[in-house]
Amino acid sequence: MKATICKPWLLATLGGVSTALALPRWHWVWALPVAALALAALLRQATPKRAFVLGFWAGFCHWLLAVSWVMEVMTRYGHLSGGTAFLALAVMSAILGAFWGVAFWVAARVGSRWGWAVLALGLAAGEMAQGLPPFNFPWNPLVAAFVPWPSLLAPVAILGTTAYGLLLRGVLFSAAWGVWARNVRDFGFTALGLSLAVILGLATPRFQGSSEGARVAAVQPNVPLEVRWDGENLKTIESWVWGLSQEAVALGATWVVWPESAVPRLVERDPDFRAALGNFAKSHGVWLTLNSIGFDETGNYYNSMYSVAPEGVLSRYDKVHLVPFGEYVPLLGRIAFFRPLVREVGGFTPGEEARLLPGPVGSFGGAVCYEVAFPLHAAEQVRKGAGVLVTVTNDGWYGDSAAPYQHLALAILRAIENRRYLVRAANTGISAIVDPYGRVLQQLPLRERGVIVTEVKAGTGLTPAARFALWLHLLPVCGFAVVILATVWGSWSRRKRRAHP
Repeated sequence: MKATICKPWLLATLGGVSTALALPRWHWVWALPVAALALAALLRQATPKRAFVLGFWAGFCHWLLAVSWVMEVMTRYGHLSGGTAFLALAVMSAILGAFWGVAFWVAARVGSRWGWAVLALGLAAGEMAQGLPPFNFPWNPLVAAFVPWPSLLAPVAILGTTAYGLLLRGVLFSAAWGVWARNVRDFGFTALGLSLAVILGLATPRFQGSSEGARVAAVQPNVPLEVRWDGENLKTIESWVWGLSQEAVALGATWVVWPESAVPRLVERDPDFRAALGNFAKSHGVWLTLNSIGFDETGNYYNSMYSVAPEGVLSRYDKVHLVPFGEYVPLLGRIAFFRPLVREVGGFTPGEEARLLPGPVGSFGGAVCYEVAFPLHAAEQVRKGAGVLVTVTNDGWYGDSAAPYQHLALAILRAIENRRYLVRAANTGISAIVDPYGRVLQQLPLRERGVIVTEVKAGTGLTPAARFALWLHLLPVCGFAVVILATVWGSWSRRKRRAHP
């Protein structure tokens, strides 16, 4: 009896944990079929109400492991106790797990014939919805599991991450459904999905680049957060950053990219620092990209990216997508229980548009830290004419956890979706230069000081994933909404017929 009761909970736990292990940093892709088998078995034997509870538990376990690095951020830098930090992680995992619960509930309502398809649709819809307000957390898409094998991600340039994730889930769940139902017909959908993935991979657009390129350098000073704002360390930090920049120029770089908050000085309120930036660009004939706090005339401040031309001209882009509980306080932070979590949160103002910055190969699209997680942000910049994508970050908050690897995977996906070179400068790592097919050309590991240099070219043209980004990412959400409405309508119609035979 106890074994019968425990079995569904074990299946839910196995499904959630296995899916998490397929993601960065682990990339245990073989765990995805295991997860699909467990979740399909769970769905087949559960009533709608029980499916919601078990699906929620699967999602809760998934997120508890996948973003366990939140504990380190909150205890080490938020100064919370271990118990409070775990409670915050559990609340976050519960909110995200609810998307799984809804997907399972609707799939169970649909029934055994198409339950696998609705589950795939619901989980893909949840993946997109969690990136929308008020959640704003487009983290760990399913396709991130495959970033070590760029050839498997070729269809992303056509479908985008969300729609391709839907296709992969359909392949996995139809196969698992066929195993448990012993139904050859379900394997037909698996074969159809795999065939479609292969066809899209072969039909994916090639990179179209300009004839001239630029040698770009990503600087990684590896400055620990604990010493960054200590005034006694300012000269040391600056010597590291300027020294690496000189090294980049010696290696032939004509474009030098610093990571987020590389030097603890303010471009717009430190004339000496601003002059030093201009002098470096002029004396070496290079472009310089960096991050600092920007200001406006009303006193608002922004997390900004700057481009310094060889003539010394300064251009600025203000970060649009801020980090919840990091750069602004969402409504949840006003609840008394959560106030200790946000006592040191900056009150940044979001930028108004995803504007472009000038660079040595034309305009480029910038993403400050967390922004690279938003596929629509990069797609908008590319539609505006961005030939290269640049992201600057400081992942020192995450320590040696899975988070820097997950963050890098998101950057790689942006390069593939838009067929653009992507330059990633990370303060403590992982810095990387990625080609338009998602192949990492140069990389610096965590906690290593250094510089990487390679040539990039501006991309031209639009992939379907960039041109139709909004529609492709909304496709699962709209499809799932239609299924919900059809289910509700069918339930209402049945009750009406029973009431009036």
